[in-house]
Amino acid sequence: MKISTVPMSEMQKVRRQRRGRARSEETEQLVEAIMSLNAGQAKAVELDAGEDARKIRSKLNYASRVAGRKLRIVIEDHRVLFARGRARRTTQS
Repeated sequence: MKISTVPMSEMQKVRRQRRGRARSEETEQLVEAIMSLNAGQAKAVELDAGEDARKIRSKLNYASRVAGRKLRIVIEDHRVLFARGRARRTTQS
């Protein structure tokens, strides 16, 4: 038996293909950006001509669900800013 190391992205690609769900390159970039965020850090998506900030916000929300992270998202004139959101505490009854 031979065991080798493969990049995690390769495994994820195979898993998505099995489920019949391939994500766009743009979504993959957003997920990577979200996963690389540290506490106290924010990133921004610069809008190109003709891009709608609401659509970018929607894509960020989808990517955050894929990444399993909560985000705070703010729309500014020509960019969409995002940072890690706070985890909500659950109250025990």
